[in-house]
Amino acid sequence: MTKQEKRTAKTKAFEQKQLSSLKAKSMKGTSSSYFLILLVIIAFVNIIDEVTSNLSVSVQSSFVTEFFVNRPFLGKMYTFEEGLSLHTSVSVISYVLGIITPFYKALADKWGRKPLFAISTLGMSLGLLIIYFSPNYLVFLLGYAVIGFFFGHDIQIIYILEEAPDKYRAAIYSVLKALGIFGVVCIPMLRNALMGNDPTLWRRIFMAPAIAGIVAALMVVIFAKDTKVFMSERIAYLSIPYEERQAQKEREKQEKKAQRNKSGVFNAVKYIFANKDTKSLIISHIIFDAGMPAIALFYESSMHIAGMSTADITKSMFVLPIVYATLTFFSGFIADRLGRKKTIVAASILSITGFVLFAVGINNLWNPYLIGGFCGLYQGCYWIGRDYMNIMMTEKVPTDIRASVVGAEGLLVIIGLAVGYILASVLMLVLPVYLTCLVVALPCVAVAAVILGARVKETKGANLDTIGAE
Repeated sequence: MTKQEKRTAKTKAFEQKQLSSLKAKSMKGTSSSYFLILLVIIAFVNIIDEVTSNLSVSVQSSFVTEFFVNRPFLGKMYTFEEGLSLHTSVSVISYVLGIITPFYKALADKWGRKPLFAISTLGMSLGLLIIYFSPNYLVFLLGYAVIGFFFGHDIQIIYILEEAPDKYRAAIYSVLKALGIFGVVCIPMLRNALMGNDPTLWRRIFMAPAIAGIVAALMVVIFAKDTKVFMSERIAYLSIPYEERQAQKEREKQEKKAQRNKSGVFNAVKYIFANKDTKSLIISHIIFDAGMPAIALFYESSMHIAGMSTADITKSMFVLPIVYATLTFFSGFIADRLGRKKTIVAASILSITGFVLFAVGINNLWNPYLIGGFCGLYQGCYWIGRDYMNIMMTEKVPTDIRASVVGAEGLLVIIGLAVGYILASVLMLVLPVYLTCLVVALPCVAVAAVILGARVKETKGANLDTIGAE
């Protein structure tokens, strides 16, 4: 038997086993309480996801001071601004993993949503534990990269979109997202309890979320099931004889047709750019993401440089997630009523407004709670805009390539992220950090919103079961 024959036999065996398993699971059905249980699991994972993605940023000034200002790095001592710029530049390396991430995410279209959901949740915990035990910056950077690889897996979003009723999809998503964001209040609570006014104790806040992530992964394994949409689509696909599917692939290849209904990152990229609507959406998303580093990564350092104490920064962080979560909660109802496009454009305008007020506030040392409110306004609105860009993409593509497209989208927006990181790391050497953020973020958000508003079609009420059926 040749290598190709062995590979084919192995693939057929895997697919036959998966088909039998999926048929058995689909026959069992689900209990009346399952959807509620799933929502609880997703809400819990969302909290961990949001805390994980914000944890290192919330102590940025502390670890930059320790690793670059108070001790030599690569034989040299740095000022805070130089250390922050170096960290920003070096941390781009962690996004190299983003090149593989989409291929990992695309496995959800073959293996199922559940395995990737559990693995990704556990992966976030691993990154947090590495940072907790990090003795130096290189180990810290390893943990930072592991978190970056896993926290943006978005499988829970696919769960929500594929299980929720079409009419209330955005509303359910926004409520769950808001609960996750409200959980970010755990960060100032951890700072207050474990750091106090001593920034050198920053590692302490990483252990509790790591343990919570392990618990959440176990909950996924024990209680979650694959989505009904995935199981029905996958059963239909695997029920076609393997040889027939391969012959169809060969015919499509010979006829130079885009393989629009087969999973895989490269096919997903082709699908995105073959369609005028999804192409305009990904272009606006790439530009929007160029503003992400300036929006999301430097608010704590900006407050530190402006002269706010560790205790006052903690006070502002209590308000930040409350404002953010409140905005997110209502955004879904607005998106279901007025549409995704209007929600994104309005959120972009509010983000710009909040960012300007935040910059003015820290430079005039306004009340820390007020500063936290403005920070929550600009960050919350930015992420609302970005989330609904993701949702619009999922509502434009067929089920059998949806996870692949989500992965491809994550790969493509790295272009914008890289540009944003480079601009921020260079400009902060010559401009104040807050001004660097304004110069980088505001044009990106504004231009992306204009492109999306003018060139992308609305997706409100899309039926995910029938997309691509035509």
